[in-house]
Amino acid sequence: MTDYQLQIPRTEVILKKSEDILEQYGKSLFGKTILVTGVSNESIAGELALRLATADPKLLILTARAESRASPIIAKIKETKPDVAVRFLNLELSDLSSIHKAIDTDLADITKIDHVVFTAGVMACPYSITKDGFEMQFCVNYLANFLLTKLLLPKIQSAGPSSSIIVVASSAVRQGIINFDDIGYSNGSTYDSFTAYCQSNVARVMFAKSLGEKLKDQGIRVYSIDPGSVTTGLQQHMDEDLQKKVASMFKDGFITDVDGRPWQPQQRSTRSEGASTMITGMIDPTISGHNGAYLKQNALADDELHRHVLKEENWTRLWELSEELIQESFSV
Repeated sequence: MTDYQLQIPRTEVILKKSEDILEQYGKSLFGKTILVTGVSNESIAGELALRLATADPKLLILTARAESRASPIIAKIKETKPDVAVRFLNLELSDLSSIHKAIDTDLADITKIDHVVFTAGVMACPYSITKDGFEMQFCVNYLANFLLTKLLLPKIQSAGPSSSIIVVASSAVRQGIINFDDIGYSNGSTYDSFTAYCQSNVARVMFAKSLGEKLKDQGIRVYSIDPGSVTTGLQQHMDEDLQKKVASMFKDGFITDVDGRPWQPQQRSTRSEGASTMITGMIDPTISGHNGAYLKQNALADDELHRHVLKEENWTRLWELSEELIQESFSV
């Protein structure tokens, strides 16, 4: 999806690159173990992994649903930073048993993980259900991360204060709500691909808020991230009809959120600029007093969230629903 196709005017701002954030705070990543999901040559996660490698972490654990997707990034890191250990982890987010195997078995020897960045996702895909019977976007974009966090949390807690859990979301959170009464869109009969994408992003942001509140006394950083408008493989399902539908939502370059407030979409960003806010969430000390916050363009952006997202009753309801869906208790 391009700015030309949507014909939306943008307010230009100066965006920070990943290199800028690493120059300020990157020394804190030296010797750390970092896990990044959804790594491929065409993803922000791949760019993030390349940038993080420059800070000399001890180990980068890079996940994808197939090793061939991550191998170009792994090869680049081995070429440019041969002293940084890189490990591939096969992870299929649409299969809860795959998630259990990856963490319980394949990562059993890893006792401590300092930073986890949940970047993997799907966007506006045709209706389908996962092996476990969940609507695809809700599972891959949110529910898988809920389970991953439950399984990884002991390793993150072992890393101690200043470890982090970063949940990558989207500005689509401003257009969505959680349809608690019909999370799966009546088995697809009421499914709209973009509405479902918005719902999954609301779930991501609510989860980060709830988790951030639960973990703040342990000093574990939790943030949800809007990486901005970055062209990646995520947009593969944005065909002409869907682009026209999204464009029709805008009037005079603006769109209204769930609370009826107008907002303007961000300008096109590079992958380095998109990854920079993730790094801000991981290590920027100036935001540490705002655990659970939503970040955009390397800054706090909770003022952009609507009432449905900010309602703590909804955080609790989502957490309880998630436990019910994965059939596991997650107490923090």
